[in-house]
Amino acid sequence: MDISSLKGKFVGDVTDQEPKEPKFTRESTINMAHKHRGSVRLSKGLFYTREEWEKERVHILAEKFP
Repeated sequence: MDISSLKGKFVGDVTDQEPKEPKFTRESTINMAHKHRGSVRLSKGLFYTREEWEKERVHILAEKFP
């Protein structure tokens, strides 16, 4: 949401909206990791994106226990 879309709206109209979930990709995370301090895993690309984790989670939950 940019500032031009907020013109002419009341503060309540803006503050009552639900915040949108940010969309992170593997490439954008790796690029930002070099600019900011943080985990080495992020800069090396050793992490799951939300979509990858959901796919892995479904696979794990589908496993049968002995």
